[in-house]
Amino acid sequence: MPWVLGRNFKSPTCAVCHNSLLVSPTGEIIAKRTHDFGARLWVRLFGLIYSVPQPKSGDTTIIKNKDGLPLPVTFTGDPASEYLIDQQEQEKRQQIISNVCNGCHSTDWIHGHFAKLENTVNETNTMTRTATGLMSEAWEQGLEDKSNPFDESIEQMWKRQWLFYANSVRYASAMGSANFATFKNGWWYLTENMQNMKDWIEIKQAQKEEE
Repeated sequence: MPWVLGRNFKSPTCAVCHNSLLVSPTGEIIAKRTHDFGARLWVRLFGLIYSVPQPKSGDTTIIKNKDGLPLPVTFTGDPASEYLIDQQEQEKRQQIISNVCNGCHSTDWIHGHFAKLENTVNETNTMTRTATGLMSEAWEQGLEDKSNPFDESIEQMWKRQWLFYANSVRYASAMGSANFATFKNGWWYLTENMQNMKDWIEIKQAQKEEE
């Protein structure tokens, strides 16, 4: 049975927005039922290591970036486009989710919400690239060993930058949770962590000069 706006629910749940068959009070289909929770998503909010378009296949083990790593994007932000949905599919999916939103919200609200989300994705990606640049600087100066990018101090800070902070900010922005986007693993920590990385490099540089 379809879910009727205003009759079967008064506020959205995960199922309402992402996979239920939704119809208007007059019976018009707003969104078809799907068991694929990614079918109405055009961007991957939980970035590895940046936010990029959704993968074409649920089997993400097949993805390889240009550096040969099993990631949908390189450290410098170059996406593995052959494994990701194209612009046309992105627009199609965004239109589907916009139709869902339009059942309860105005067009201005919808445009504002997705414009905010796009800005959030761009800004968090930029801050992650900055953190990646700092880690690369530490490698180039011989302050850390790049053979394993996850085991040393600045690499742990870099990992927190995208895995916890950038991803949390994007998810909170998509869900309309301004408080979580700012504080709970949000913008505050994203900014603080990047400053900690800069401070760490300066300390290690000074220690190296003293040796």
